[in-house]
Amino acid sequence: MKDKIKYFLKKNPFLRKYARLLLILVSNRKVLKTIPKKIIKGSGNEINVHKSVILYNCILDIKGEGNTIEIESASIFNNVTFFIRGDNNTIKIGENVKFNRGGEIWVEDFNCKVIIENNSTFENVHIAVTEPNSVVRIGENCMFADNIDIRTGDSHSIIDSLTKKRINYAQNINIGNHVWIASHVSILKGVHIGDNSVVATRALVTKSFKENNILIGGVPAKKIKENIEWDRERIYED
Repeated sequence: MKDKIKYFLKKNPFLRKYARLLLILVSNRKVLKTIPKKIIKGSGNEINVHKSVILYNCILDIKGEGNTIEIESASIFNNVTFFIRGDNNTIKIGENVKFNRGGEIWVEDFNCKVIIENNSTFENVHIAVTEPNSVVRIGENCMFADNIDIRTGDSHSIIDSLTKKRINYAQNINIGNHVWIASHVSILKGVHIGDNSVVATRALVTKSFKENNILIGGVPAKKIKENIEWDRERIYED
C-alpha cells in the first residue's frame, strides 16, 4: 500500500506538494513561510515556479531588468536566497531538485546563468556566478553536502604590475552528471568535473578533471583514484 501511495504521488507532483505541506503542519512549521519573500526592483523580471514547488523560508531578491528564475516540478528549497544584481540573468532549476538545509544562489552582472538539472540534491551550498556571460552548470542526480562554495570569479581584480592588465577574469564551471561533492569543498573558476566522480571532503578544486569515474581530493585537488562509482545508499556485503 505504501509503495502504491508513493507511486501515485510521484505521478502527481501537485498532490505531492500538498502531502509535503501536511507534513510541515504535523511538525508545527508555519505553512505561511512557504510563500517566499520577494524583493524585486526593475522591469521585465520573470519568476516561473511550478505549482508543485515548495519554497520554505526563501528569499527572491532581484534588482535589474530582464532576469528570469525558473523552477520545474517537485523541487523543494529550505532557507535558500536567490540573489540577482544586473540584467538578463537566468537561474534555471530542473525537476525534483532539493536544497535540504539552506544555501544561496548569487548572480551578479549581465547574461549570467545558473543551470541545475533534474534530481540533484544539496545540503547547504553557496553558488556565486559573477562577471558577464558566466555560467555554472550542474548535471543530473548530483549530491552536494554541507558548506560547499562554487565560484566562477574572484569578485575583485588582480592586476599584473608590469602590464597593468587584469589577470583573473571569471571562467565557467561545469559539473557533470551523478557527481558527489563532499562537505567543505571549494570549486573555483574554470573547473570541469566529469560524470560519476567524487570530490573528497575539504578539497580545493582549482583545475578541471574531465575524466569520468574518478576520485578527486586534496589542496589543491588531484586525482586520487580512477575507475570508481558511487551510490547514495550504504551498501553492505552479505
